[in-house]
Amino acid sequence: MRRPFLPALLAAAIGLSTWMPRAQAGETIEQVLLRSQAQRLADRGPALNPPPDSVQKLRTSFERLKAQAPHLADVELLLVGGDLYAESLFGRRAVAVSAAVGELPERERLLMLAHELGHQALGHWQALSGLYHQHVPAEVRRDLTDPVARVLGLEGSALSWRHEFEADAWGYRLARPLELGVEDAVGLLLRQGVLGDSPTHPGTRRRLLQLRMLENEMTGLPVPEQFRQMQVSWRGDGAGSGR
Repeated sequence: MRRPFLPALLAAAIGLSTWMPRAQAGETIEQVLLRSQAQRLADRGPALNPPPDSVQKLRTSFERLKAQAPHLADVELLLVGGDLYAESLFGRRAVAVSAAVGELPERERLLMLAHELGHQALGHWQALSGLYHQHVPAEVRRDLTDPVARVLGLEGSALSWRHEFEADAWGYRLARPLELGVEDAVGLLLRQGVLGDSPTHPGTRRRLLQLRMLENEMTGLPVPEQFRQMQVSWRGDGAGSGR
């Protein structure tokens, strides 16, 4: 699960002057991004008459994961409408999910929620907002954003890739003791087919490769050298560029 599975805030950096919603007078870039996220959630709307069984499964899975990470005890589960969807809400301690997530097989549901909890645990909003603020420290105006759009796009893309790999690994480690494995990650990530690299997300094959390497390391199995070489290649100069 990629686009509905993960936040798309960094798309703003790729076409900064045209994609971003029009800033209000005196608004900072962080405020613009938060407003954009709020609008996406509003567009999805609340969950209307969600199946009680699906909601209960969601809440049970969420609490199971938080029991594995007590420092996330205050993270809230927010139910929204629409199709299969989960997103860590930057700027607040919450994860938004659709009721459709409750209909996934339990192990896939755990992995999906664990990934989003990873974004919260690893402070990805703080890192993201820090990058934006570094390039646009004052109010958002086109004469300030246009000159930095290209470099912010490149740096934002690399940071987004890093965050997705980190959240995958953190979430897998969190959920792994709950009797699941790489095959469950394969099932989850292939629900949208095999997706290629994008400016905001590494492709399906890269993400699965990392999880296979992690599983080998956790179980004491050797990691094939070609896997390590592929890992180096996507963390080099081209990481996050969509190449």
